[in-house]
Amino acid sequence: MPHLSFEYSAGLRNHADLDALAVTMRDALISTGECAVGGIRVRGYRADVNAVGDGSGEYHFLDMVLRLGQGRDEATRSAIADQLYANVEAALRPQLGDMPFILSLEVQEIQSRFSRKSWSTIHAAIAKGTS
Repeated sequence: MPHLSFEYSAGLRNHADLDALAVTMRDALISTGECAVGGIRVRGYRADVNAVGDGSGEYHFLDMVLRLGQGRDEATRSAIADQLYANVEAALRPQLGDMPFILSLEVQEIQSRFSRKSWSTIHAAIAKGTS
């Protein structure tokens, strides 16, 4: 159950292909071998209201929050975070160059006793090869 949300500064879309970046994020999670493909959700949100740095320039950010279901040890969670961050950084660096920017990632563990999900047909559709 990897759910990845990313929030980004409003003008970032003018400098980076965020739709392609979402695919890069999904593929990075898949490449770890630790994330069920049918459980992956990647979604991005533009922050229309923000104040970044000292406000003296055009500063941009992309902040990722990855929520993982319980059951992965610390080393596995860290490896997933490292792989995701490295892939996103590699995708963004050529597009952003020296533009003032910050990339961040936080990994959170979902407590299963507080999580509800019983209706999902995505896993079956993936197994059948249909969408």
